[in-house]
Order: sequence, then C-alpha cells, then structure tokens
Amino acid sequence: MSNNNKVIWSEGMFLRPQHFQQQERYFEQYIEHRTRACGAYFWGLNKLRIDIELLKLGKISIIEAEGVFSDGTPFSLPATERAPTILDVPVNTRHEVVYLCLPLRSPGSRQSTRQTDDSSQIRFFSESSEVRDNASKSAEQAAVEIGHMTLHLKLESEDRNGFACIGITRILEKQPDQPVKLDNSYVPPLLDCQLSPVTSGYFEELLGLLKQRGDALGHRLADSGRSGSAEIADYLLLQVINRYEPLIIQLSRQEQLHPFEFYKELLQLAGELATFTHSAKRADRFPNYSQESLGDLYAALFSSLRQSLSQVLEQTAIAMELTKHKFGIFVSPIKDRSLISSASFYLAVKADMPGEQLRNNFPAQAKVAPVEVIRELISASMPGIMVRPLPVAPRQIPYHAGFAYFELERSGKAWSAMQNSGGFAVHLGAEFPQLELELWAVRD
Repeated sequence: MSNNNKVIWSEGMFLRPQHFQQQERYFEQYIEHRTRACGAYFWGLNKLRIDIELLKLGKISIIEAEGVFSDGTPFSLPATERAPTILDVPVNTRHEVVYLCLPLRSPGSRQSTRQTDDSSQIRFFSESSEVRDNASKSAEQAAVEIGHMTLHLKLESEDRNGFACIGITRILEKQPDQPVKLDNSYVPPLLDCQLSPVTSGYFEELLGLLKQRGDALGHRLADSGRSGSAEIADYLLLQVINRYEPLIIQLSRQEQLHPFEFYKELLQLAGELATFTHSAKRADRFPNYSQESLGDLYAALFSSLRQSLSQVLEQTAIAMELTKHKFGIFVSPIKDRSLISSASFYLAVKADMPGEQLRNNFPAQAKVAPVEVIRELISASMPGIMVRPLPVAPRQIPYHAGFAYFELERSGKAWSAMQNSGGFAVHLGAEFPQLELELWAVRD
C-alpha cells in the first residue's frame, strides 16, 4: 500500500486518527503533483529578512521568511511558523552557504513530537492551542493540538541528509571577535526577482545600457539620412533595442517575477545582440538554468550583455566634405588623419549620360591627388591616384539609382603623398553635365 493512497469512506466505519492522517497525506501529495505539472522551479523565497544586529555578535537569525521548500512545502515565519534557533557561526568559517532546513517526510516514521531540539529530524513539533468555533454564536473555545515546522539553520559543511533545504545567505568570513561578513553577491533561490538586490539591480543596469545604445543609434540614423547596408544593420539593431526596452521596463515593475522568466527573456536578448556584435555572429553558450545557482547564471549572462551593449559605436562609412573650386577642381579636407591608413576611399558619381559611358569615361578624365600637388600634376599631365570603376556600390555606403561608384587605389607615388597632405583634390578634364560627386571613406 502507498503511504499516500486515498481513504475510501463508508457509512458506519470506526474512525481512527490514522484515517485523517492518511487522507491528509493524500491531499498533500495530490496538490504537490498537480502544481508541479503546471511548471518547473516553483520553489524558493518570496520574503527574507535577516537580523543585522546579531551579525555583529557572530550569529545568524531570521526575522522574517516566506517561500516554498524544494519538496513543495510552503512556509511563512513568523506568521505561521516559528523562527529556527539562532545559528552561532564558528570562528574561521569562510565561503559557506547558510541553509534553512526542514526534515523530509519519511513514510512510516513519526511526523510530530511534543519535544524538539536542534538535532531533531521529526518534521513537526506540536503544542496545544485554544481555537474558537467560528460557526456558532457562543464562539466556544477548544484545545486543539497544532503542529509547527521543525526548522533549522545549517551550514553548507554540515550533514543535511534527510532535510529539504533552501539557501538564505552566504558567509564571506567569520574572524575571531569580528562580526559575520555576508557575501552580498550571493543570490538565494527566489520566486521573485525583486527580493535580491543583485537581481533587482540588473533591471536598472540593463535599462541604462539599452537607453544609451538606443539613443546613440537613433541620433546617428536621424542625422545620416542614408540607406546603405551599414545603416540597415543599425536599423535592425535599433529594432531589437526598441523591442526589449519597454519589455524590460514592464518586467521591472511587475510583482512576483520569477527569475526563470526573466532569464529566458535575457537569453533571447543576448542571442539577438550577438548577431550584430560578435565576430562569429553566433550567440555565446550559457549555463543551464538552476534555482540554486542564480548568482552565477546571471553573472555570466550579464557579462555578455554588457559586452554587446557597451561596444563603441564606430561609424564605418564617412561622407567626406567635397567643395567645388575654380577650374573644375573639387577639394575634400582630411579631418581625421587615421583614415589614410585605416580606410578605403570611394567616389560616387552621377551625370546626365548613360551609366556605362560614365563608368568608362570618368576614370580617364578624373585626376585625384593631394591638394598641394594637384595643379603641378595637371600642368605636367602626370597621373594621380588611380581610379578603378566598381560593378556595384560598396555595401557600406548608400546606393542611389543613377550613380556609378569608383575606388581610389591605395598605391603609387600620389597615394604615398597623401600621408602628409591636407586633403584630396579631384580635377575633371571634361564636362560631365549635371554632375553630382561624393567622396566616401570606409573604415577597414
């Protein structure tokens, strides 16, 4: 026979305490199995308050706690249960988790006693309590034996076999004649993210990172007015940020947010960001979720999120200022000297002529050189920087219908002179009707 089978009631049966005990076990296991089928990880803390003053005396005591043990037993102290005996922390204790423990159910064993001590493995201790009859006018009182959970505080190094345990804090160290130092980075098993300063602090940090990156992308895209593939990538990244920022705001205000739900949302965010920020374009591998390792789980995940959201936004394609001067010369000053050694340069050209004719004629008629020597090269009919036509627009710069694209070759004597030049000069030896000319630098 199972210890949890349902009692079959019948008229005229002789009632014994065992009938009610068996029926109670049946209800308990029924509720446990039914609720477990609804989802995983439904155990942990809802409330926790540790006596800070007693830490100065080398002791750990719980003022208030509420939650569910890993075996499915709910608890609330001091509302319905009594706080466990104060734990005296041994000297030289370091890096040990403190557990709130409850003896497990053991089929066939005694479940309650009138006497209890710190070593007791009996699940409940009983006491007599006066209970009113709330269904009659007289409200008559009667003595009823009620049970309280036999709760204990145990260190990680102590034997906890036969107990359902839930971590409440971690001791950093206990030196002689010194208060107990707790590890503020420890995250106990939780049912609500807002309970721990560590997990609740992640909301503020993440929202700050998302807002900062979203604002930077928004301003850059609003100012650029371009539509190249680099801008498309920025738009897609901004779309990810705009999708998650209001979601994280809502989650930060939500009551009773389970850490697993928050973790799932952050995993998706980290995976989407990896597409834009990781060189391999693939997401990192993160640890499997565990209620007992929340601190390590979130630390690993937020390390990846910080990296993705804190990368410097560097504009890949830069539109160079190009001003027309006399005698068909266009001048573009170099404001960032590092571009000469770290960027490729492209000319985007449009004129009132067939595209194939423009691609064929422009390289022969255009002379590109350092602004200081352009007139000398024109007078001597010497070559400048070679201009090579491209079949399509470079993916980093915007494509516009009717434009032809040319790359400046980074070789030759004229290019070497650009290292010490103040800017580019472009001279056109022939007329190009309704000419539009753009110079772009694309970082390598």
